[in-house]
Amino acid sequence: MKNTLIISTLVIGLFGCNNPKADEFADSIHADSSNTKNADKTNNETSKRFLFKSLNQVSNQGLNSIWVNKKDSSFSLALHFQYKDTLSVSYSPECWLRYPFKTYNNKIIVYWDNYIDTKYNFDIVKVVNQLDTKYIGKPFMALELKNDTTLKATYLIKELVEKINNSSKDRKFFPNNFYVVQDGELYD
Repeated sequence: MKNTLIISTLVIGLFGCNNPKADEFADSIHADSSNTKNADKTNNETSKRFLFKSLNQVSNQGLNSIWVNKKDSSFSLALHFQYKDTLSVSYSPECWLRYPFKTYNNKIIVYWDNYIDTKYNFDIVKVVNQLDTKYIGKPFMALELKNDTTLKATYLIKELVEKINNSSKDRKFFPNNFYVVQDGELYD
């Protein structure tokens, strides 16, 4: 009996972690750029890029994909798909907003919520806290996969987005397009 238990444990240990479907899924999201050298050209590391074929891949919480729009040295809010059915949006490492979402007809529909986790009273926090609660639970943004590295945003409650975008002279928080952050890129 003891030998059977030991052999069963070894078999499960050897074969239980081997999941080819998980490897296939991860490989379908990354495009291998073979023989890519780093900036100092001393190391022949392989660089992987995120490429998405579907919105299901974008919103897969196991991947933690991050999407942002950068113009010059200014960044939009960063969209983080890291939790099931919840879009986390970062203004900074100390300021996070969270919105529920659902996927319908090849679109991610994001619903307004006024949840903010922040240490500081940034201008965007002041604006969000002053917004009418009538928007809570209403769809305010639709995201579509424009290509394998770009999400196109359509804003369904324009006055809401305008108030937030107007809270800063330096940043446009909700742009028309968000681009996936590749390994090693900065985003805020």
